[in-house]
Amino acid sequence: MITPRVAPVAPPFPSELQAIFDRIMPPGVPPLSLFTTLARVPRTYERFRAGSLLDRGPLSLRHREIVIDRTCARCGCAYEWGVHVAFFAERVKLTPEQVRATVHGDADWSDDERLLIRLVDELHDTSRISDELWAR
Repeated sequence: MITPRVAPVAPPFPSELQAIFDRIMPPGVPPLSLFTTLARVPRTYERFRAGSLLDRGPLSLRHREIVIDRTCARCGCAYEWGVHVAFFAERVKLTPEQVRATVHGDADWSDDERLLIRLVDELHDTSRISDELWAR
């Protein structure tokens, strides 16, 4: 068995940290190891959170996951893709065909979802968003 070099903070968590985890994790789901490991050094975890990486933002959870899954697939981030698919695909009601399509091609997406995939692909391929795509 491989043990981490930096052990994550173990429960029970300090009340302030537990309150943060309660805000970012679904009810009944323990915090991700990434979060508990970063929380080992409060300054590091605060800087991570200050970067707004956990801000829900204006996208629905489903749209956010489609963008993350497609980005991971296009960038070859198999581990992160797998984590997101395992944790969120069922929650956001991605079909098995849609999960495969985040890697291999098209599926039965809504117009908005197809637009998000096009956005990820264009950013990946050209490092920019065309005026036409931005207008849509």
